[in-house]
Amino acid sequence: MKKLYSLIKEDFSLIKKAFLKNKKIILPIFSGVIFAMIMGKIDIVIILLACIAFVDFNTLYIPDVLNYLIILIGLMKFNSFFIFIGIFLISFLFYYARRDALGYGDIKLIFGLSLNYGPNVFSIIIFSVLISYIFEKKGKIAFGYYLFWGTIIEKIWFFNFNPFSFF
Repeated sequence: MKKLYSLIKEDFSLIKKAFLKNKKIILPIFSGVIFAMIMGKIDIVIILLACIAFVDFNTLYIPDVLNYLIILIGLMKFNSFFIFIGIFLISFLFYYARRDALGYGDIKLIFGLSLNYGPNVFSIIIFSVLISYIFEKKGKIAFGYYLFWGTIIEKIWFFNFNPFSFF
C-alpha cells in the first residue's frame, strides 16, 4: 500500500511540475476540448486525455494514474471485442517499445483508448501519426499529445460517418 501511495504521489508531483514548466500549451489543448464540447462529443476520456497531453508535452512522461483511469473506464464498459483489439495492439506495439520508438506509457494509453473506442482506435492512431509527422521533426516526441489530437479529430470526423459501423 505504501508503494502505491508513493507512485501516486510521484505522478502528482510530475503533473504539478508540468503545469509549472510550460503554460503556453494550455491554449491549444483547451481549444481542442472546447471544440469537442461544441460538437457534443466530449466525455471523461477526452478530459483525461487533455491532462495527459499537457503532461506528456512538457515532460515526455505519461502518468500511470491517468492511464489506469482511462483503462478502468474502458473496462467498465466491458466489450470483449474491444478487449481483443486492445490485446492485439499491445502485442503489436511492444515491438516498437523494445526499439525505444514508443514508450510504455503510450502503449498503456493506446490500450485504454482501444477499450473505450474499439476499432476506431486504428483511425485515432493513423491521425496521430500523421499529425506527429507533420509537426515534429526531432527524435523523441510526446505521442500522448498527438493521441489527444487524433482522438479529437476522430470524434469530430466520425460525427455522422462511421466506416467501422459493420462491427
